[in-house]
Order: sequence, then C-alpha cells, then structure tokens
Amino acid sequence: MSVYGFASEQVRDRVLASLNRSFETFYEHSVAVDRHGIINWISDNYSRFLGCTESPLGRHITDLIPGSYLPQVLATGKPVLLDLLQIRNQWTLVSVVPVHNEQGGIEGAFGFVATDSPSSGMKPLLERYNQMQREVREAMRYRDGRSARYQLSQIAGRSTAIKAVKQQIRQAARFDISVLLTGETGTGKELFAHSLHDLSDRADKPFVSVNVAAIPETLMESEFFGVAAGAFTGAKKEGRPGKIEVAGDGTLFLDEIGDMPLALQSKLLRVLQEREFERVGSNQVQTTRVRIVAATSRDLEQMVAEGSFRPDLYYRLNAMPIRLPSLRERLDDIEPLSEKILDDCCSRLGVCAKSLTDGAIRLLQSYHWPGNVRELYNVLERACILNEQASQIDAAQLVAMVQPVPLGQEAGRGAEANKAPDPQPDMTLKQRMKLEEMRIIQETLQLCDGNRTEAANRLGISRAALYNKLKMEG
Repeated sequence: MSVYGFASEQVRDRVLASLNRSFETFYEHSVAVDRHGIINWISDNYSRFLGCTESPLGRHITDLIPGSYLPQVLATGKPVLLDLLQIRNQWTLVSVVPVHNEQGGIEGAFGFVATDSPSSGMKPLLERYNQMQREVREAMRYRDGRSARYQLSQIAGRSTAIKAVKQQIRQAARFDISVLLTGETGTGKELFAHSLHDLSDRADKPFVSVNVAAIPETLMESEFFGVAAGAFTGAKKEGRPGKIEVAGDGTLFLDEIGDMPLALQSKLLRVLQEREFERVGSNQVQTTRVRIVAATSRDLEQMVAEGSFRPDLYYRLNAMPIRLPSLRERLDDIEPLSEKILDDCCSRLGVCAKSLTDGAIRLLQSYHWPGNVRELYNVLERACILNEQASQIDAAQLVAMVQPVPLGQEAGRGAEANKAPDPQPDMTLKQRMKLEEMRIIQETLQLCDGNRTEAANRLGISRAALYNKLKMEG
C-alpha cells in the first residue's frame, strides 16, 4: 500500500506541476482584486498588455477594463470560466474565480486572461475570432452607414478635464441607461455620443443622429415616430419609419434636446418609460429597445423651472449627466487638438503638411474661444488655405483671426465674448452683409437667453433656418 501510495503521490505531483506550467503559459495575463474591486496585484505582462504607463495598484478594475467580469464574480460569488471579453479592441479568453475566507465570505477574486499571443496557445482561435468580428463590423458599416464614426481614442486631449470626461464615457457605455451630454456649442457633443455608442454592447447596431433644432415643428413628430400607411394625402402606401424605428436596438442621439416642443416631450417620455411608440396616423403600438443619448447647450434645469421642459423627461434623460468642458477650461489641449486638426485639414484640402510655431500655440492659448473646438477647427482650416505653401504657421498668420484675451478675463467679457468681428476694409459687400446678419442674430439670441425658437420667431425665420445660419457661422 505504501509503495502504491508513494507512486500515486509522485504521479499527482508531476501532474499538478505540469498543470501549473500549462496554466501559467495559457494565462500569461492575470490580476487580483480585493472584495471592493480594487487592484492589489497584477502581472507585468498584463500591465504591459493594458498599456499602463504607471502602476494601476489601488485603482478600481473597471478603470482599466470597463467590461471586466470581476465585479460580477465579487457580487455573485460564482466563477466565470472560459468566456470571451473584448479588451483593448481585441477579443480575449477570460476566467475569473472568487477567493473565499475561512467563514465562506468573499475576500476578492483572481482574473486570468488568454490573448492571441503565440505563447498562450490560443492564437489560432482568438485570431480567427478577432478577424471575424472585424469583418462583421465592416459589413455592418457598409450595409447602412449608420454606425459610430468616431472612437474615444480619436478625441485629442491630455488635460485633466478631458480625461475625466473620457472616463465618464467609458463608464456610461457599460450600462444601458440614458445619457445627457451638456456643454457649450462646439465642445464635441456628437463626437462623444459616437464614442459612447462605439464602446457599448450596441456598437454593431445602428447609430442614428437627429438635430432637434434643425427640424421644423410641423415635421418633428413624423420624423421621430414615422408615418402609418395612408395616414394623410401624399403619404407612401407602405408608410415611413421614424428615427426611433430606424435606430432599432441601437442608439438614438438627440442633439439640442432643449429645442423639442412640450407636446413631443411627452411622447418621448413614453418611449423612455414604456419602451413603446406609435407611428403618426396609426393605433398600432410598437416596442423599442433603443438607447437615448441626448445633448444640449441650454440650461435644462432653468427650462424646467420656467415650464418649457418637462421635469419627468429631464430626470429620465439625466440618468447619467456628463458635462463637456469648454476649450478655455482645457487650454493644455490646444496643442494636441491643433496638431490633429492641421493633419486632417491638410489631408482633406490636399496641401502640404503644416505645424504651429510655439508663438502660434501661445497665441491660441490666450484666446477665449467662444466657439470652442469648432471655432478652433475653422481658424486652422482658414490658416491652411491662406498659407497653402507654408510648412509652418506662426502667430502673425493667426492674429487677424483671433483676438487674444488676458487669461482670467474671459468671464468678464459678457456679451462681448460672442460679438461678431468688425468688418475689414477689404471685405466685399456680401461678406459685410453676412457679418451684420450674424450680429443681429447674436443680439437676438442674447435677448432670448439662448432660446432659438423664440429668437427665430422674433427674426421672422424658421428655427431650422436659424440653426443653419448658426452652423455656417460656427
């Protein structure tokens, strides 16, 4: 018996040692967290794979991996074995096991990740799966063109403010809730909406964008909810789907939500609460799983107080509020933003590559940027055109386009910050008339506290026409 037992123990030890070596080879990336999800150990290989430039110890696991299975295992106590998870734009094979104390309580968890690296032995399988996923996504993009055009990594910036926003976008993408993006005009609300969709589990579903301010009120209901067959004279026999229906199980981005009429707000609330809607002229109820991401440059809380925006809709949309900082709040981002914009403009315009001198960057950082990133783009685009042959753009070539303001004085400028520039002697009559038109529009908007519908009524033009004029100016 002793000989048999001794032989069995030897075999067991050899098997366990072999399994241990195989396990370490198969799962070269591993991490440990405490019961709160805080990282207290991570392998060097995994840290490098995640692109960490500094130690992630002490951070929550979802800061590094938004879709991590570790919080789920900590909450349920049930392991996850051999499941797929997308990390850094590639699919990996993941196992997560809980760690129990002597009383049976959960003390933490270990996560083990196999990638398509040659040493893991999973390269053929994961490589084929990753390739298949890329082909599927490209096919979806080609099929209808309704997909996210921007990724979070494409949004330039290194300031603390923009890093915080990116982290909020990553967090919001993990949960199936409505998101409200707020901020001044030109801060990139649509770019962040695209990025949020791209990071979510709806990324392969449609992304539909609607600018509420650009749709005439008479057409708004049919634009959102669609039209039933034969609903009115001239309607298509088969009817027409609205944007909610087109978005399907994807994301519907509603820009300038503050311009939505009260009557339509109640119907949108029904979509959010009951997950159902009806086409115009139809009594047939349709269900939807669409995710709503809304954006506005207006103060919705003030609108609620004034009675021009429904409080129940506001609270529904405001499940995850994300405020986008103005460009003057993140002047450190002027340089990386300018580099990206110049590369884009030069490539699109077909002119030689350009860079900014240090003096030009300092000049741009001294400006108050009422039009934010959109205005910066327009300034640099004009600079590329006016200096087509130059490889560098200096302050002298930009000073006519921006008016520097001493730092800290932007807030005191009031209405002057958005004042249209004075006409120049070499301007044509058409250019002078356009400047005067913008001056009148800006004054009217100030009188109406930014309410575009009221401003359009005062100016005697449609809200869509006002939006187009502002868009051309911005």
